[in-house]
Amino acid sequence: MAAMAVMATRRLDVVVVRGRSMMPTLRPGDRLVAARLTRAPRRGEIVLAPDPREPGRELVKRVSAVTNGRLALRGDDPAASTDGRTFGDLPARSVRWRVIARCWPPGRLRTF
Repeated sequence: MAAMAVMATRRLDVVVVRGRSMMPTLRPGDRLVAARLTRAPRRGEIVLAPDPREPGRELVKRVSAVTNGRLALRGDDPAASTDGRTFGDLPARSVRWRVIARCWPPGRLRTF
């Protein structure tokens, strides 16, 4: 019960980039600060989205289009990305986190 209360109030999270799909913007090993969304995602934002192919896994992708409550998500490196071109658009309500900064490595600090 206490864990659920902590999860409900959590506003920030840190995630680690694992793949190359967002190169050159994000590299494997980059650590990102994500903020819980309080509004619908916007075109151009980098978000954490549930992987529709593998429950429990999250993807880091850029919102390329918002249409009728659905999001088209793309990786910045199309050749290395499995994204909306493979699994289709996602409901906007399923995306709850937006990347706001890269906090590691020190030489690549950046806000988004």
